[in-house]
Amino acid sequence: MATDDLMAWAGPAWAELTDEQRDQLADAAADITQRYPDPDDQDDRDAALSATVQYLLGETTADDTARALLAARQAARAAYVAAVQHAVMLHRVGGSQKKTAALACGIDRMTLLKALGER
Repeated sequence: MATDDLMAWAGPAWAELTDEQRDQLADAAADITQRYPDPDDQDDRDAALSATVQYLLGETTADDTARALLAARQAARAAYVAAVQHAVMLHRVGGSQKKTAALACGIDRMTLLKALGER
Protein backbone atom coordinates (compact mmCIF):
# COMPACT_ATOMS: atom_id res chain seq x y z
CA MET A 1 0.00 0.00 0.00
CA ALA A 2 1.47 3.37 -1.02
CA THR A 3 2.11 5.95 1.68
CA ASP A 4 -0.55 8.29 0.29
CA ASP A 5 -3.10 5.46 0.30
CA LEU A 6 -2.13 4.49 3.82
CA MET A 7 -2.37 8.09 4.98
CA ALA A 8 -5.82 8.42 3.40
CA TRP A 9 -6.92 5.13 4.96
CA ALA A 10 -5.68 6.12 8.43
CA GLY A 11 -7.37 9.51 8.31
CA PRO A 12 -6.94 11.58 11.48
CA ALA A 13 -4.98 8.78 13.17
CA TRP A 14 -2.11 9.43 10.75
CA ALA A 15 -1.33 12.71 12.50
CA GLU A 16 -1.12 10.92 15.85
CA LEU A 17 1.49 8.45 14.63
CA THR A 18 5.20 9.13 14.92
CA ASP A 19 7.43 8.63 11.88
CA GLU A 20 8.59 5.32 13.36
CA GLN A 21 4.98 4.21 13.89
CA ARG A 22 4.12 5.19 10.32
CA ASP A 23 6.95 2.96 9.11
CA GLN A 24 5.65 0.15 11.33
CA LEU A 25 2.17 0.66 9.89
CA ALA A 26 3.56 0.51 6.35
CA ASP A 27 5.42 -2.72 7.14
CA ALA A 28 2.28 -4.17 8.73
CA ALA A 29 0.21 -3.12 5.71
CA ALA A 30 2.57 -5.01 3.40
CA ASP A 31 2.32 -8.13 5.60
CA ILE A 32 -1.46 -7.81 5.81
CA THR A 33 -1.78 -7.47 2.03
CA GLN A 34 0.20 -10.70 1.61
CA ARG A 35 -1.85 -12.47 4.28
CA TYR A 36 -5.19 -11.38 2.78
CA PRO A 37 -4.48 -10.93 -0.96
CA ASP A 38 -7.90 -11.64 -2.41
CA PRO A 39 -10.00 -8.63 -3.45
CA ASP A 40 -12.82 -10.10 -1.35
CA ASP A 41 -10.56 -9.89 1.73
CA GLN A 42 -10.87 -6.10 2.02
CA ASP A 43 -12.82 -6.33 5.29
CA ASP A 44 -10.06 -8.51 6.74
CA ARG A 45 -7.36 -6.11 5.58
CA ASP A 46 -9.25 -3.18 7.09
CA ALA A 47 -9.73 -4.99 10.40
CA ALA A 48 -6.05 -5.90 10.57
CA LEU A 49 -4.95 -2.38 9.68
CA SER A 50 -7.32 -0.94 12.26
CA ALA A 51 -5.92 -3.30 14.89
CA THR A 52 -2.42 -2.19 13.93
CA VAL A 53 -3.25 1.50 14.38
CA GLN A 54 -5.00 0.81 17.69
CA TYR A 55 -1.97 -1.14 18.88
CA LEU A 56 0.50 1.52 17.78
CA LEU A 57 -1.50 4.28 19.48
CA GLY A 58 -1.93 2.23 22.65
CA GLU A 59 -5.71 2.28 22.32
CA THR A 60 -6.16 -1.45 22.92
CA THR A 61 -4.42 -4.17 24.86
CA ALA A 62 -4.10 -7.90 24.37
CA ASP A 63 -6.74 -8.32 27.09
CA ASP A 64 -9.11 -6.02 25.19
CA THR A 65 -8.59 -8.07 22.07
CA ALA A 66 -9.11 -11.36 23.90
CA ARG A 67 -12.33 -10.09 25.50
CA ALA A 68 -13.64 -8.86 22.15
CA LEU A 69 -12.85 -12.19 20.52
CA LEU A 70 -14.56 -14.13 23.30
CA ALA A 71 -17.64 -11.90 23.09
CA ALA A 72 -17.76 -12.35 19.30
CA ARG A 73 -17.48 -16.12 19.62
CA GLN A 74 -20.25 -16.17 22.21
CA ALA A 75 -22.45 -14.01 19.99
CA ALA A 76 -21.73 -16.21 16.97
CA ARG A 77 -22.60 -19.34 18.97
CA ALA A 78 -25.85 -17.79 20.20
CA ALA A 79 -26.80 -16.81 16.65
CA TYR A 80 -25.99 -20.31 15.39
CA VAL A 81 -28.05 -21.99 18.11
CA ALA A 82 -30.95 -19.62 17.37
CA ALA A 83 -30.75 -20.42 13.65
CA VAL A 84 -30.82 -24.16 14.34
CA GLN A 85 -33.79 -23.80 16.67
CA HIS A 86 -35.64 -21.60 14.21
CA ALA A 87 -35.14 -24.23 11.51
CA VAL A 88 -36.45 -26.91 13.89
CA MET A 89 -39.54 -24.80 14.55
CA LEU A 90 -40.08 -24.07 10.86
CA HIS A 91 -40.06 -27.78 10.18
CA ARG A 92 -42.00 -29.06 13.20
CA VAL A 93 -44.56 -26.31 13.63
CA GLY A 94 -44.56 -24.52 10.30
CA GLY A 95 -44.58 -27.61 8.15
CA SER A 96 -41.59 -26.61 6.04
CA GLN A 97 -39.56 -29.29 4.33
CA LYS A 98 -36.27 -29.97 6.11
CA LYS A 99 -34.13 -28.67 3.27
CA THR A 100 -36.25 -25.53 2.93
CA ALA A 101 -36.19 -24.85 6.67
CA ALA A 102 -32.44 -25.34 6.88
CA LEU A 103 -31.69 -23.10 3.90
CA ALA A 104 -34.05 -20.39 5.17
CA CYS A 105 -32.08 -20.23 8.42
CA GLY A 106 -28.63 -20.41 6.88
CA ILE A 107 -27.69 -23.85 8.17
CA ASP A 108 -27.13 -27.11 6.32
CA ARG A 109 -29.65 -29.93 6.19
CA MET A 110 -27.40 -32.32 8.13
CA THR A 111 -27.28 -29.87 11.04
CA LEU A 112 -31.06 -29.76 11.07
CA LEU A 113 -31.31 -33.55 10.88
CA LYS A 114 -28.98 -33.83 13.86
CA ALA A 115 -31.07 -31.28 15.82
CA LEU A 116 -34.19 -33.32 15.00
CA GLY A 117 -32.50 -36.48 16.28
CA GLU A 118 -32.56 -38.10 12.86
CA ARG A 119 -28.86 -38.52 12.39
